Amino acid sequence: MNFLVVAIIGAVLGALAGAGIFFAREEPYKWQIFLAATLRGALVGLLTGFSLAPDSRWWVGMAMGAVYGFATALVIYLAKGGPKSGDAPYVLPSGIIFGALTGLFIVIWGFKNA
Repeated sequence: MNFLVVAIIGAVLGALAGAGIFFAREEPYKWQIFLAATLRGALVGLLTGFSLAPDSRWWVGMAMGAVYGFATALVIYLAKGGPKSGDAPYVLPSGIIFGALTGLFIVIWGFKNA
């Protein structure tokens, strides 16, 4: 596994997921949330990369990424108040989707020449 490539894949997808916070006018901590989403994406990428073998199939990568994306999104969901929060439920589906995409891209690019 190429450690740097895997971390960059996760960080880029995490940054894309977190960029939506800049459209929320009432949010005072835009940059902090954006950086946290980028870090979370890098961590999901590294967890996924360390869980896969070099010969893993694409669907295994997507499944592992979705599991880790869901787990980290669940932490955020519960920290924001769970079902009582108005905007927190959107965190779970996006965590699963971006985690699955992270796993797919790691299988494609993370193990090349490793």
